[in-house]
Amino acid sequence: MASAFRITDGSMSFEGGVDSGRVSTIASEGMPYGLRRNQLAFLTNGTVRGGGISPRFGWIKLVSGAPWSGLYQSGFTYEQLNGNPYLVLSIGGRIFNVRVDEDNRIEETTIPGDANPPLVDQGFMEQGEQFLIIQAGDFTTLPLFWDGTTLRRSVGLNVPAAQRELPPAGPMDYFMGRLWYAVGRTYTAGDIVNGPSGTPGPPYMKRDSILKVTENPLAIGGDGFIVPTQSGNIRALKYSSNLDTQLGQGSLFVFTRKAIYATDPPVTRAEWITSTEPLQRVAQNRYGSYNDRSVVSVNGDLFYQSTDGIRSLFVAIRDFQQWGNTPISRNENRVLVFNDRSLMRFSSGIEFDNRLLQTVLPTQTPVGVAFQGIVPLDFDLISSLGDKLPPAWEGMWEGLDVLQLFEGDFGGLQRAFAVVVSRLTGEIEVWELTLANLFEQDDNRIQWQVEWPSFTWDQPFMLKQLHGAELWIDRLFGTVNFYLYYRNDQNPCYQFWHAWKECAARDCLEDELNPCDPTEYPEQPYCSQYRATMSLPEPPHSCDATNGRPTNFGYQFQVKLVVRGSCRVRGMLLHAHPIESAPFRDLVC
Repeated sequence: MASAFRITDGSMSFEGGVDSGRVSTIASEGMPYGLRRNQLAFLTNGTVRGGGISPRFGWIKLVSGAPWSGLYQSGFTYEQLNGNPYLVLSIGGRIFNVRVDEDNRIEETTIPGDANPPLVDQGFMEQGEQFLIIQAGDFTTLPLFWDGTTLRRSVGLNVPAAQRELPPAGPMDYFMGRLWYAVGRTYTAGDIVNGPSGTPGPPYMKRDSILKVTENPLAIGGDGFIVPTQSGNIRALKYSSNLDTQLGQGSLFVFTRKAIYATDPPVTRAEWITSTEPLQRVAQNRYGSYNDRSVVSVNGDLFYQSTDGIRSLFVAIRDFQQWGNTPISRNENRVLVFNDRSLMRFSSGIEFDNRLLQTVLPTQTPVGVAFQGIVPLDFDLISSLGDKLPPAWEGMWEGLDVLQLFEGDFGGLQRAFAVVVSRLTGEIEVWELTLANLFEQDDNRIQWQVEWPSFTWDQPFMLKQLHGAELWIDRLFGTVNFYLYYRNDQNPCYQFWHAWKECAARDCLEDELNPCDPTEYPEQPYCSQYRATMSLPEPPHSCDATNGRPTNFGYQFQVKLVVRGSCRVRGMLLHAHPIESAPFRDLVC
């Protein structure tokens, strides 16, 4: 029988984020490597920024019913010389501008009668100065150049020496005033910016020299610097920053599937002409990148997706003497183990709102490979001059099937976008990931769920009867539905516990006690509310046939909360009664 006194366990702070790579039991003296008290077993569509648990911000649709069709191939956030950026997309061989800087209209810029191949599944884009270079991805079609006004095709290398321009290629990067490009295992670069091959006078003022290939004999001959055969083809070219100004901007990192190389090329035109090979060294001898879209620059580091998870290049370099050669994403193993590696070359990532966002769970669709989830890594915990904590993984965000993520600076405001496959129509749409919306498109409530650690009440070998729970919430806004579940010990299945609803009127139109006339103006907004505490009843139970005891009896208990609506969870307590009799004796289901 249960004792008369009640014991309590729970958590009031959750800034440690998610760790699904550990056993879900709360850490204790007998379980030192369990989850910390400020961590969660998993979180879906939520965030732990600020210590509480909240839903992610809403996503809104910007473009649907667009005139494009066919395979999604590539995209880029094009930075104008004067004005805010907008998206440039290659779909079915045609080029489209999505004016997210203005009214979200679509402008097609495809050269009449000269579209790119429509069936190539992956292209490449990179911007240098005002020029966006668009590679078709088949390594035979000459690239396109977009200068913000005109789209034209490169003349390639098979022309007089003084006229030669960038050839067909794959991954690219604009680094130290040159456009670097890769073909297979070879990489090289075009002319330096403001070089003599550029057009003098307006509108280019010799900046278009980066589109030319006239300075280096290796590049002119179609040759270049090469990585070893065993490393595989080059998947990405990305540079890093360097605070030591004597060493220049930093290194150009060459990513293959199996390894990563660092290159320190010459700076000036004279050094480039006389150079025969730059300083190339191995930066990482295993675990390269799937592609270029997932390589994300955050401060001085490069984050990327590899065959074993999400990695930080400089963490790997720093720890190269250790035996373990591990990624930084073990916390997200619950999701990452289900990635189809054959499709991960289409993954993408961005840095947005002081978070790293990487797409996961790819699936093939008629318009391209779409990703059913996004894993966020929150850097907010290290953004302080006081106590710094490690960045926190925040589980997974879902709701859209993402083809590619984008971000841009709009006059000091960072905005993020996703090109997605509609789950209703199968069409390609453009959505925005907002920084403030509490609700989804068309005022829909966001559904999110939290899984806490398995609590033991610091007595993991004592049998207990789950008795009740308390929940603290604040920032309650609108109608919010709650659904609570529990499970005992290592039970793989959750048992339903309780469902209830809380309401906090958003304005006088929703106020049932003091409603207002909907024709009145303005509508007075209301403040958010809190509930401290919400006491929950004793959980229902059934027979656990495998153990011969009720499901509300166990040594540890884990709870899951599914929420539909906007609020923040500030704390959760579980109550239990110790079982005084010997385990498994006189317990009848």
